[in-house]
Amino acid sequence: MTSRARVKAPCGRVEGREERRLLNFRGIPFAASTGGEQRFRAPQPAVPWQGVLDARHFACAAPQPVSRLRPLRRWSAVPRAGAGEDCLNLNIWTPAADAGRRPVLVWLHGGGFSQGSGSFPLYAGRDLAARGDAVVVTLNYRLGALGGLDLRSFPGGESTDTNLALRDQIAGLEWVQSNIEAFGGDPDCVTLFGQSAGAMSAATLMASPRCQGLFHRTILQSGAGDHVHAPAQARELATLFLEKLGLDPGRGDLLGALRAMDWQALIKAQIAMRSAQGLALGQLAWQPVVDDDLVPDLPRLRFERGEAARVPLLIGTNLDEWKMFTATDSRRRGMDEDTLRDYLMRTFAVDDGARPQREGMGEAQKTVEEVLALYRMQPKGELRSAGEIWAALQGDRVFRYPAVRLGDAHARSGAGTFFYRFEWKPPLAPMRVGACHALELAFVFGTLRSPGIRLLFGFSSAGPKLSRRMQDIWLAFARSGDPCTGEGGTWPAYRAESGQAISLGGSQRAHPAMGPALRDFWDGRSPAPGEVEPPA
Repeated sequence: MTSRARVKAPCGRVEGREERRLLNFRGIPFAASTGGEQRFRAPQPAVPWQGVLDARHFACAAPQPVSRLRPLRRWSAVPRAGAGEDCLNLNIWTPAADAGRRPVLVWLHGGGFSQGSGSFPLYAGRDLAARGDAVVVTLNYRLGALGGLDLRSFPGGESTDTNLALRDQIAGLEWVQSNIEAFGGDPDCVTLFGQSAGAMSAATLMASPRCQGLFHRTILQSGAGDHVHAPAQARELATLFLEKLGLDPGRGDLLGALRAMDWQALIKAQIAMRSAQGLALGQLAWQPVVDDDLVPDLPRLRFERGEAARVPLLIGTNLDEWKMFTATDSRRRGMDEDTLRDYLMRTFAVDDGARPQREGMGEAQKTVEEVLALYRMQPKGELRSAGEIWAALQGDRVFRYPAVRLGDAHARSGAGTFFYRFEWKPPLAPMRVGACHALELAFVFGTLRSPGIRLLFGFSSAGPKLSRRMQDIWLAFARSGDPCTGEGGTWPAYRAESGQAISLGGSQRAHPAMGPALRDFWDGRSPAPGEVEPPA
């Protein structure tokens, strides 16, 4: 049974849905349209509405590529309302719009800073809100060039703003501070949580001096503080993007031309530049950029200097992160030893015509042998294939080691830090898919039974049981800053250099976050922003 629910908030009166004793409000604007003259500008306050806002349906997603293949449309993050530049809206799930002052969880979606939305069915907050008597908020932010293009050094650049995706996220958090109490939430108990690009965003906001008091705890799922461009790299990407649009980067009316274009043309240019952007594998074209303002430095360095927000942090990765990217790539999954060695050389050495690397070819050959010695064996003693070595290495390089390094720095600052490792593998594809990137999302949100998802996760009781455990952990952390749920004893705080990761879905309770040999290797060769991506 569904009925209507009305709330009077500082932003105005809104009408949502009441379903199964839970209230849901969708598509509430937290900022104005970003189109026209507001394109490439910081978000502005939402235009006040007259009467009651109909918040029963999801509103527009941010402009992004959308598959034309009918079977894939059901997996699209773009709702029925479509995509458009009037996209800065959020969705709320709450047990009641009363004075309950419940803990609030604000979700930043992933998608490589180029895709995704807060309305994606996988992120439905109903189950999480109901289980924990909490308020769950999901929001949109600008994506691709509209969210990450750095135009400072081009004609008209002085009238643009940097890091628009991050500024949108901040605007959403500011809206929560001003309005969430009317929806039964506590503005003094806000947890910012996100996955992949959403986690990278959250880590960057933790390190930003502009976010004081907007959130009080953070959960980082498969993302840390290394995905930020230097200004020179951001300029190169912007130049390439303008070339794909057919625009002279030096033309005097450049900004006017960009603002006059249909947003679909910008998306086409993004797609066209993918094969030519020259980024290291794992780096993202539209990730944030150091701007001496919102992002004054590489976030990880601010953590290491103790300049990041000292709020409780729950951080972790998945056991087989990179298998998400190789599960449908038979060539990389089935590569032979020679191809693996070539990939490793390109990762750790100088590539002719590319940006200089720290190591020459001779030194890189030694590194390749060291990598093979370290990654040849599975933890239980089985030999890895060449494709499995590549997946394990890239998972550590892009996700696991950056998370460990960030956890080390945050723990040294004295802030409460807790580490997890998600290890559950789908029974239909335990080796090919494994505990891959993004697999934990359905467990966190309790959406295992969503259409098309249940088939992957199987029909045993193990999945729902793990989902309930993970939800209890996330909710306990959001409520108190301590992830312990009372089951199985305490959760030890993470210690720098020797910390334990609590296993979620594995056979053991805890493991070292990263073993000493792997730590030593990556400490000596931590990924550099200019490393060259192996050929596709």
